[in-house]
Amino acid sequence: MNEFENWLRLVADAHAAGADTWNGGTVTVQRVTGGANNALYRVETDGARFACKLCVADGRRRAAQEYGALRTLQAAGLDLAPQPLWLDESCAIAPFPAVIYRWLPGAPLTLPLTARQLAALLESFQHVHGLRPDDVASDLADSRFHWFDFARYLAELEDFLGTYGLWLATTGGEGRDLRDRLARLVDGCARVVASSPVTAGREHVALGLCRVDANLDNTVQGPDGRLRWVDWEYCGWGDPALDFCDLRWHAALAGLSEAQRRWLRDNYRRPAGDAGFEQRLAVWDHIIATRWPFLILRRLWSVCHGADRVRLTLPDADPAELRARLVRFIERAERLF
Repeated sequence: MNEFENWLRLVADAHAAGADTWNGGTVTVQRVTGGANNALYRVETDGARFACKLCVADGRRRAAQEYGALRTLQAAGLDLAPQPLWLDESCAIAPFPAVIYRWLPGAPLTLPLTARQLAALLESFQHVHGLRPDDVASDLADSRFHWFDFARYLAELEDFLGTYGLWLATTGGEGRDLRDRLARLVDGCARVVASSPVTAGREHVALGLCRVDANLDNTVQGPDGRLRWVDWEYCGWGDPALDFCDLRWHAALAGLSEAQRRWLRDNYRRPAGDAGFEQRLAVWDHIIATRWPFLILRRLWSVCHGADRVRLTLPDADPAELRARLVRFIERAERLF
């Protein structure tokens, strides 16, 4: 039995007990807030700190995807993430797949971002996107939820509209009007896709490593000033144009100024040999800007009805604030159209 198996049992005990802190001999386990599809713990033993992430066992192999991404970055010599140490998908010790890595000291970025922080954020994405499948020996899969198909995203938006939009229209007040505005956004995306001369097919994209989740809560600015990232469970090979849109439209960066948004777009170094990048970027902009109100709407539905799927963490949320946020994000997408 290795050292990780020893204290993984303590993490499992802490999780089963719902404890914020759990002690076992020389090992201290502390629950770390954040995330929804996982439960993160900081483990301290003999002066060393580790992170242990328990992942939902939903068939997506989240722990394996994250471990594979960390190993790929390590093999490429990119100091952008914590050092991977162990993967356990057996569910024999803890009841969930687990990935273990070195704890990253530091703190996440918070808005407002300074010019230096914004530059560091963009540069970290450039390093990630600059890694190509042929650059490193890796069996890493494609990015999760980064489909090489505009039509599949349109179908998802239609599904969101039919499921959560239908409920929204019954909530009274401006619910029906908000649902109609969302429907117009979806129709607008369909028109943009229909008029675009480019395809998002895998064979037409200069593949790069994509983070997928640009939440600032997943950044860690260390004592050395370097920016690194945690939470790589969706990372894989994908379209950098889509990942760049994820960065610019992510809810965590909604507080960026218009000047900062322009700076990001103007200073992103486009991948070499990708003639359709700008045209795909324009399509993804409309789709991702429209997708975010639906993600907030899904969260609002979950607060009112319970989790939409199995989750290990259920963050608190104020329905009134979520509804106000939904309106703001609808308005943001409407301005783009």
